[in-house]
Amino acid sequence: MRARYILGEILTGLWRNVAMVISVVIVTAVSLTFVGTGLLMQKQIMDMKDTLVEQSQVTIFLCSPHSTAASCAGGAATDAQIDSVQQALEGDVLSPYIASYDERTQDEALAIYQEQFAGEGFVSNFTAQDMPVSFHITLKNADESAAVVEFFQGREGVDEVSDLLSTFAPFIDVLNQSTLFALGLAALMLIAALLLVATTIRMSVAGRRREIAIMRLVGASNLFIRLPFLLEGAVAAIIGGVIASGMLWMGLHYIVQGWLAPTLGGQLITVGVADLLWAAPVLILLGAFLSIASSVVSLNRYLKV
Repeated sequence: MRARYILGEILTGLWRNVAMVISVVIVTAVSLTFVGTGLLMQKQIMDMKDTLVEQSQVTIFLCSPHSTAASCAGGAATDAQIDSVQQALEGDVLSPYIASYDERTQDEALAIYQEQFAGEGFVSNFTAQDMPVSFHITLKNADESAAVVEFFQGREGVDEVSDLLSTFAPFIDVLNQSTLFALGLAALMLIAALLLVATTIRMSVAGRRREIAIMRLVGASNLFIRLPFLLEGAVAAIIGGVIASGMLWMGLHYIVQGWLAPTLGGQLITVGVADLLWAAPVLILLGAFLSIASSVVSLNRYLKV
């Protein structure tokens, strides 16, 4: 009977203040969508950095017969120049920076090239002699890649030194700034949602003064009187969390997996619909918790029991 009564009170309160409840649902849904976007973007940033760190952060491409760099004026890199680069990688100067390195021969480079462009007619025009020898370096600290790049850049026999982390640094910066923007906007929207919840609870209390007075007379406990109001705000916030999860699913399915992943590559774009298995419960619980907290503050102010 108590559970039925509380459920009835919740439904009555939601119906009496249906306009405010709809506002709470909409604002909560939008704010939690930004919260979820910020969380997923931060996960993407951490996964991307981990992926780039696990891969070779710095790649040294030696001169090939087709290189046009000034350091390749003598043609393809000689055995002596290749050995010189290898000795430098193993020397005392670079040992504080380098964790390990792998040498990719011309035959290995040709095999990778043929795999990447399989089915293209021009592939057969290239032989192993056309491919550059390369060294793929894993650093102890990815942030110190500039020292290794500067050491080899312009060296005789070296065509190009590629820093993978620096290449993607602008993209990572954009993601970081977007995350801060999304979380900042989410904080403002959550404040608005909490104020709406507090206002809704105040209106509910004002509309049930007579019922509250009767419950006081019959000896109803404080929790029994307050519980319908607490759950009323929680229900609206939970509905907002469910809607936010649905909006995130659409974004992940159509924008991330449907457009970004094929464009940028599946190795870099790691977030997807599967991440909603942990993100959706977090958003729903966060919305319910903040709503209940706002309701408690409002009840302490407007409901003297």
